[in-house]
Amino acid sequence: MKKNGHDRLGRQRWMCPGCRTTGAVRDPSRRRRAELAEFLGWLLAPSPQPSGSRAFRKRTSWCWGLRPVLEPDAAARHVVMADGTYLRGGGCLLVAIDGLSGEVIAWRWCARESTDEYIALFSRIPAPDVLVCDGLRGIGNACRRAWPGTRMQRCLVHV
Repeated sequence: MKKNGHDRLGRQRWMCPGCRTTGAVRDPSRRRRAELAEFLGWLLAPSPQPSGSRAFRKRTSWCWGLRPVLEPDAAARHVVMADGTYLRGGGCLLVAIDGLSGEVIAWRWCARESTDEYIALFSRIPAPDVLVCDGLRGIGNACRRAWPGTRMQRCLVHV
């Protein structure tokens, strides 16, 4: 394929030198980016779904399957707060939050809270001075194994 001018919308046209057929290659990623932008615009805005809600839900249904990746930075924190949240549809979301700024440092999807799941979460974060948690055995064991020098404090809400 070699370049063969542009169509009336300004898109690149291509021609096959062997059979001399021409055409424009459609970019499916452009459509996906537009759908994702529309989905995020609805998700993060305090407004109802756009008109034609059923078509909108069908068009953007693939967006619910996206699993964003949050890469933690290597900055050492003084206080880290960690806890698990169970969701109605099943599964648990473990979250580690900077205790001073309230910023999410790392998170992990799992079936339930356990020592191994918390170790996997903590292994991505440098050891803080203090871990604020709910005080259950799983997170306590994980803290002692992943961050031996870190002190633990029980959250007053969980008391």
